[in-house]
Amino acid sequence: MLATVLDQLTELDDNAFTEHFRNLELAHRRLDAELAALIAEGERRCIAAVDDHHSMKGWLKANANWSNAHVARSRKLAKTIAALPTVGDALHEGRIGSDQADELAKIAANRRVADQLGDSINILLTHAEQLSFEDARTCLRRWETLADLDGAHRDRAMSHERRSATVTELDGSLYLRATGGTAEIAAELEAIFNQALEREFQIDVAERTRLHGPDAPASLLPRTDAQRRFDAMVSIFRRSVEVPADAKAPTPVVNIVVDQRTLEEALARHGLVPEPTDLADIDFSQRRCETTSGTAIVPDAVVRAAMQGHVRRVVYNSAGVVIDMGRKRRLFTGSARQAAMLMATCCDFPGCDVPGAHTQIDHLDEWDRDDGRTDLINAGLGCNGHNRVKHRKHYTARRHRTGHVIYYRRDGTPMLAVGRRHPDDLPEPEESDEQMLARLARARAAALRTAA
Repeated sequence: MLATVLDQLTELDDNAFTEHFRNLELAHRRLDAELAALIAEGERRCIAAVDDHHSMKGWLKANANWSNAHVARSRKLAKTIAALPTVGDALHEGRIGSDQADELAKIAANRRVADQLGDSINILLTHAEQLSFEDARTCLRRWETLADLDGAHRDRAMSHERRSATVTELDGSLYLRATGGTAEIAAELEAIFNQALEREFQIDVAERTRLHGPDAPASLLPRTDAQRRFDAMVSIFRRSVEVPADAKAPTPVVNIVVDQRTLEEALARHGLVPEPTDLADIDFSQRRCETTSGTAIVPDAVVRAAMQGHVRRVVYNSAGVVIDMGRKRRLFTGSARQAAMLMATCCDFPGCDVPGAHTQIDHLDEWDRDDGRTDLINAGLGCNGHNRVKHRKHYTARRHRTGHVIYYRRDGTPMLAVGRRHPDDLPEPEESDEQMLARLARARAAALRTAA
């Protein structure tokens, strides 16, 4: 009975409770891997015909009463495990979760890149294990884009071709819907919206101060966050027709984050610079060509945006560092602060997804305690709450050779997700990230020659 299980859970202390959860998650991953292997075997032996089902989909729905979405996800994972057994091994051993396996299965279902996936799967599995789910998904999408640049361009062009927007009244309320466009346009509109939202917030702060004084709590702001978001959207519409024809509206800053190698390789493809030969190798998980929210952008779009001057590009070196401010100042300010805010898409604390734009900059090696430098390699992003708890509970944070930040408890134990190995314990890869990227480039060049 579940009541008995609940009674047992109430008797666990906090450490035992967490350990029990982690063990259940590992068991869940093992079962998912075994279930996928069973479905793959069922597909092979045509088990659906036993009870005269038309397909494996019908067999699964009849036996498990699954939804169509659950059936599709499970069959896609089963096909991936059958074609790439190392994915099944990683899931069964608990090194990756079911969500990460599903993301790999989505890429394996892309026929344009499926034949290249096997050569890169070990590197991609390592990143799926070591990164947060969101960062791993971005990394996998980045690989898919590089493996199929032509397809990425087609998808981008199709999305822009099918762009649409609707603004209408529906049952006395506003109905607004917009789809399509490109990642660059989405980033620009997001920056415009955030600028308008900040303006509405400052209006509320001024009103709260007028009525209740400068130290009044946030609960006394006149509008909720949701209401400010709606009003910000309304203000954007109204201001678009209020700006005189000879006036210049304020331009929001739109950042596209790109590592140095990706940018120079894209420039070289267009004959704008020589082929880069003197750049240091860079871990694939540190490759970035995206908006500050993590939306991937094809490298050619960055070249076009940089030439047109509509955006500001932020270029990383092989260490993932934008600039170095040395130890001349204690606080991250000015360009150093802007650069640090762009080094990650969210708070560094494990499991926290507060966006990077709403975080604070902190020293990984503390300024006072560890003689920490105020440079970008020592900069970490922390939301307001986790910055405080880091100091209160004496957590430490270290940026490892892979560029990823890991938090440690006071007793020195790392705060790692279940199944994730410490970067220092990873075996040396058979193929480096740079070798993988070079192979993808050669494969694409060969495909272009064949097409010609």
